Amino acid sequence: MCLSFAAWGKTILVFGDSLSAAYGIAAQRGWVALLAERLEREQLDYSVVNASISGETTAGGRSRLPEALARHKPSILVLELGAN
Repeated sequence: MCLSFAAWGKTILVFGDSLSAAYGIAAQRGWVALLAERLEREQLDYSVVNASISGETTAGGRSRLPEALARHKPSILVLELGAN
């Protein structure tokens, strides 16, 4: 599941596991949502796309990454895998 927190400017793609997917807490309290809020508050021209999957493994992420990069064409990639 991908969550987008804006639709303008440059894109930050967060690609991770449960730590980035906010497993166990409300999505709006996770670090990705907090990042998006901070960028908006600071009026920085970035949108944040969260392509993280709870339970994702490094191998699974590796197989999904090319499609996510092609689809979202991020200016910045935050890769957070390995906790699972």
